[in-house]
Amino acid sequence: MYERVIMFRTSRLLGALLVGLVAYPNSAGAQALRPETIRLQNNGRYVADLTGGGRADLTLDPRLQESTSELLRTFQIPYGAAVVMSVKDGRVLALVGRSAVDPRLGPAELALRAWAPAASVFKVVSATALVAGGLSGSARACYHGGVSAILPENLMDLPRLDRRCDTLAYAVGKSQNAIVAKLVSQHLAPAALARIGHDFGFGDTIPFEIPVEPSHLDVPQDDLEFARAAAGFWHSTLSPLHGALLAATIANRGQMPSPTLVERAAGPDGRRLEMPVAAPRHVVPAAVAAEVGHMMELTTRMGTAKATFRNKHGQRYLPVEVAGKTGTLSADTDHGYVGYSWFVGYAPADHPTIAFAVVLGNRPDWRIKATYVGRHIVSQYLAERTAPRLLAAR
Repeated sequence: MYERVIMFRTSRLLGALLVGLVAYPNSAGAQALRPETIRLQNNGRYVADLTGGGRADLTLDPRLQESTSELLRTFQIPYGAAVVMSVKDGRVLALVGRSAVDPRLGPAELALRAWAPAASVFKVVSATALVAGGLSGSARACYHGGVSAILPENLMDLPRLDRRCDTLAYAVGKSQNAIVAKLVSQHLAPAALARIGHDFGFGDTIPFEIPVEPSHLDVPQDDLEFARAAAGFWHSTLSPLHGALLAATIANRGQMPSPTLVERAAGPDGRRLEMPVAAPRHVVPAAVAAEVGHMMELTTRMGTAKATFRNKHGQRYLPVEVAGKTGTLSADTDHGYVGYSWFVGYAPADHPTIAFAVVLGNRPDWRIKATYVGRHIVSQYLAERTAPRLLAAR
């Protein structure tokens, strides 16, 4: 029953995108950016007008912004968004939103709105709650099933059926629902998961120069629905900007950076304006974030994103390791079938400098997954930073 309710809510979210959503408050007040005015100048810098007059130079990286947008255009993604940010200071390097269904939809509608279910990306929150509660990535559970659903029997210890046993780290990397569901049902209370979700910013307004819709989280008290929520079966939505912040929090030792899009701003008279930037948000201790980060590395080493980041011999396609979390969920909406594909992560895994989130709303005849866009983002980021050194060496 609850899945039907959330499917209906998801359907209404997509419908709202097509007609325009209401604005959500932000912290910049009269000096908010006008997202419809974002443009690339001849000098290679992005700028935008301010609602109170004046203009702002933006933090967007032209190569990342343009190449990611072009990738979504090339593959004719029905609904797609990507956000890339600096782990250290929250500077937004790419803010992309494109729709082959309705070209009117852009970054403000697709990158800053929680139009997609969080799906298995929410396992990052659940794993964090379990580790904060005393478990480690090596905590084990014996299980069966759980590939596409969580049933009451998945929460019980049934030696006759539970013929496989593995760890929480394996469950995050492989997105194994039954392990997460059982560990959560045995070691976590709904209030503890709700608290960590709130610490990660679910239900809160994210301070930003453009209004951001808060991500939604419902933590049921019913044992089965609680386990389903923890594994990522509905009960939560996520905006791409917030998804990038989740990854940045793990990469940044438990501190969530405050995102910013403004490099510098000036009023109508040309005088410099000070745009407010919120303080970083403490989410979890550094040791907890490090433990969850190791689990996320398994996603690209041996888990659900391995095929995108490694060849059949296990060799990396990229020169660095990438930590991440995939998410996949589908729904029949008023606008037809939508297959949601998520990938949030950070790179390099051992010394993170960028965090990112990608979500695609695909049709049944999908062409690419979010992991492919994520690999493209990291590849472009690395290429841009090695090119000057290569030129200097010549």
